Amino acid sequence: MDERAWFEGAYAQYADFLYRIGHRLLAGRSEDVLCDAIQDVFLTMWNKRAELTAHPNLGGWLVTALKFRLRTDSRRAARRGTPLSLDDAENPLPVEDTHVPSPEESAVLQSHIAQLRALLGEEQAQLFLDYVLGGYTAKELADRRGVSPECIWVRISRLRRKIAQHPEIFYILILLLSGFSPPQQ
Repeated sequence: MDERAWFEGAYAQYADFLYRIGHRLLAGRSEDVLCDAIQDVFLTMWNKRAELTAHPNLGGWLVTALKFRLRTDSRRAARRGTPLSLDDAENPLPVEDTHVPSPEESAVLQSHIAQLRALLGEEQAQLFLDYVLGGYTAKELADRRGVSPECIWVRISRLRRKIAQHPEIFYILILLLSGFSPPQQ
C-alpha cells in the first residue's frame, strides 16, 4: 500500500474521532491546544509510518498518543506555572474527564455496558473495556493476566470480530468512546 494513501486513509478515519476524545478530555476548552496536539499526533504517526502501517490497533495507538501528548503538555505548563493557551489563563487545563453523568445517564450507560458484558462474557468484556476505554497496552494486560501480549492481540481480534456482527453493540462502544449524552426529549 502506498504510504501517502495509508496516511490519508488513517487521517480520514480517525481525525474526527481524536477530536471528540480530546474535546472530552479537555472539557471543551483550549480548542487551539487540542488541534495542535492532534496535528502533532498525526505528524508522529507519519514519522513512525514504517512501524505503524502494520500496527494491529492504529486507532488505539492514536488515542494513547493523544492522551500522552495532552498530559505531557499539561504537566509542562503546570511546572512552568503558565497556561497552555491564552484562553485558559485563569483556568488550568483539566486533562481528566470532568463530566459527571446524571443518574439517567448513568442508568443508560450501565445498561449498555450490561449488554456488552452479556454478549462477550464478563472476563472478555472487561478485557475489551480495559483495552479500548482504559487505555491499557497489550503488554500491560498480558502481564496482569499472566499470558503473552500476542495472546491478548488474538483475544482482542476475536472480540472485535464478534462485536462487528452486532451493530447494536458497536453503537454502545461509540457512545462509550465519544462521551455519553442521552437523547433530548
